[in-house]
Amino acid sequence: MSSKANNSSLNMSGKICKEISFLSPTYNNVSSNQVSLVARLSCSTNMLEGDTGCSLWPSSLFLSEFILSFPKLFSKKRCFELGSGVGLVGVCLNYVGASKVILTDGDASTLINMKANMEMNNLYAEDSELVKESKNKVECKYLSWEEASESDLWDCRTDLVLGADIIYNPSCVPHLVRVLSTLLGREDGRCETVNVGRDEEPVNEVPWNGATRGPLAYMATVIRNADTFNCFAKAAADAKLSVVNITGAAAPSSFLPYMLSYERSSVQLLEITSLS
Repeated sequence: MSSKANNSSLNMSGKICKEISFLSPTYNNVSSNQVSLVARLSCSTNMLEGDTGCSLWPSSLFLSEFILSFPKLFSKKRCFELGSGVGLVGVCLNYVGASKVILTDGDASTLINMKANMEMNNLYAEDSELVKESKNKVECKYLSWEEASESDLWDCRTDLVLGADIIYNPSCVPHLVRVLSTLLGREDGRCETVNVGRDEEPVNEVPWNGATRGPLAYMATVIRNADTFNCFAKAAADAKLSVVNITGAAAPSSFLPYMLSYERSSVQLLEITSLS
């Protein structure tokens, strides 16, 4: 099975409709070809021509596999994604039963495409009241890291913050860190221990800091420029944010074994919490 591209949907805007099929992973050496989830997405045909927000990136695929591998971590949680792009992570969060899913992006054309993708997957309602009433809806919002006020960010605080490939521009790093600091700030400083296991497997204590209940962030990233990542790490430390690489401890199951162009090994998974 492969990612399907419907060529008839190709249009002058340079988009193509893709179906991403997440296969049920192998358990106890028993292989399964069952499709557990299909996400339908309108994506850019050329990520190198400036339309990066509408492209499907490896980190988004990796973060989606992480969500599907540890559904109990996200089930009944309020989830907020930064730089959501095509919205694949939102489809997966809804699938595992997140109580609230808010997708954001600071690019207007990307936001329009994201809303269209959620509509394609029957997950988007323009009316905010309908979003509140339905457990099967995803909210899409414009969010500029540079322009967002502290009060706006405080109103957006949820249990979990997610991001995929959003550490890419040194000039954006201070704004990203400020947004994360506000979203991850605790009102009472409390944290609780939870048991989270892979789907279909015995529930064990999480082998990483994920045993601490939020607010916390999970960020998948490909380090394309070491200087940019080091800039982020320093800014995060200065803002009293803990950034822990949990790629090995929290390696997700492979839901996309057929996608040969997807280089899972290039992606790192970070867990970010506030130390203040």
